[in-house]
Amino acid sequence: MFNFVARSLRIKLLLVFIMMLLAFTSVHLVIRQHWTIPQLIALELEKDRKDIYQLNSALARVFNELEMLVYDNAVWDELYNVVINSDVEYLNENYFIPKSFVSLKINGMSFFDSKQALIAELAIDQQNTPLAHSPFNVLADPLKNKLLISPQELAANNNQVLFKKGFININGKLVLFMSGSVLPSSGMGELAGTMFVWSYFDSKIEQQLSEIIQAPVTSLSFSQASKVSPLIAFSEVDTVNSIRNEQSNINVIFNDVFNQPALVLSYPKPERMFNDHLFETSMVIALVMSLLILLVIYFILTIMIILPLRKLRSTVKEVMDRGDYKLSTHIERADEIGRLAYLIDILFSKVNVQQTALKRNNRQLKRLSDTDPLTGIANRRAMMQVLAHTTEQDMPISVIMLDIDFFKKYNDHYGHQQGDLAIKSVAKSLKKHVQRKTDIVARYGGEEFAIVLLNTSLHDAQTLASTMCESIEALNIEHQHSSVSSYLTASFGVTSCELFRDFTIETLFHQADNALYKAKEQGRNRVVSFSITPHQHAV
Repeated sequence: MFNFVARSLRIKLLLVFIMMLLAFTSVHLVIRQHWTIPQLIALELEKDRKDIYQLNSALARVFNELEMLVYDNAVWDELYNVVINSDVEYLNENYFIPKSFVSLKINGMSFFDSKQALIAELAIDQQNTPLAHSPFNVLADPLKNKLLISPQELAANNNQVLFKKGFININGKLVLFMSGSVLPSSGMGELAGTMFVWSYFDSKIEQQLSEIIQAPVTSLSFSQASKVSPLIAFSEVDTVNSIRNEQSNINVIFNDVFNQPALVLSYPKPERMFNDHLFETSMVIALVMSLLILLVIYFILTIMIILPLRKLRSTVKEVMDRGDYKLSTHIERADEIGRLAYLIDILFSKVNVQQTALKRNNRQLKRLSDTDPLTGIANRRAMMQVLAHTTEQDMPISVIMLDIDFFKKYNDHYGHQQGDLAIKSVAKSLKKHVQRKTDIVARYGGEEFAIVLLNTSLHDAQTLASTMCESIEALNIEHQHSSVSSYLTASFGVTSCELFRDFTIETLFHQADNALYKAKEQGRNRVVSFSITPHQHAV
């Protein structure tokens, strides 16, 4: 047998091929067992963790919507006075509207005074039918501490806006809530009470989460999820080594306000794209094919595959280096490489089109984000950006702040639609009197406007403000409930500094607001102004 092998080159080559195949198989199995499969599993685990964090971010977005609802209403002078005076009639007329609850995706709203006593409430069930009493009508002290805001907590927060949020099981149902401190519109002050909104964690919340993460999300209370496995606590996501179950579902536990498991969110993941067994069909096929084509494969692949792929790689690298997606592979073949080159060319073309569209959309988005949607003039954010880029300018600057007189009465009498038209008319009148590109007219908030005049003295700013004050009354917008005129009017506060770099933006607007306050004190429909000096700024 040995002599036969020694005399036969074909047998030697066959044995060499068999040894090479065995060596290739052994190396492949070792790599697959100790590197490929662990790497694939690790990548899958990392992707699952990212998906869980995305789910948590989606949940945070739901809470953020409630937070914005509470903030927009709770930090407001009028509501502050309503809560101080326990004006239940006002709350019933303006807040406790079941149809609004449906559009806001909430099931209940309650107001508590500073001593955490209930003032008024409205709750609707999951069929949008008003309830006689909300589940939070009577709160034990532990719940009050978790759900409501006390004067001591607000004081510890420097009397600034404070929120609480979370989950809680109430009467056997899971609820998410958001509570906020009722404060003046400045965002600071003594606590009037707590605004509390809540929603059942039901199909509408599941739908929100599903839309955000682009996967069907289902929810269970922790007590209902005893047969679900594995259950992953969100706080332990980074420590566990197995997340999805055999059906490729992920089940995440979230805690309630008492840090106890309360909610399980479950969503499906696509089945694994890889096989974690040591031997797989593709490996066996590869070994057989390797035995058949080992002698000729290198030259064939070099000519038919490797060189074209190198050309593709070179083109892709050039596109990545230059960022020029107008380039082409210039490979015209009918086989897979030709089709791949064709798809790469299409991809380059689509990316080029999308980049152009993205730049255009970004410019449009920037314009929209800097514009007040009602009046079409700049908003407060845009004005502050202009000022932020001007702080080092060695020039005088003037700020005019104005507030439409008795606008609440105007809105109550003529309606919000007429109120919006009045605000638009005032904005148009103001814009007509500010012609320089360096100046900016902005809606500061509600019925309040601000005008920033660069390189403008106090005298010139006061003159312009007086002209604007007269032009607003000259609009002849009827206002029967005004105490100063039969037409709509505005009060103006003007301030100015000689060198903008010596002052902060906050100082200028604070002084302009003080001047506006004086104008209101002196009878409204007038202009009050004064200049500030570096000495005043330092004080």
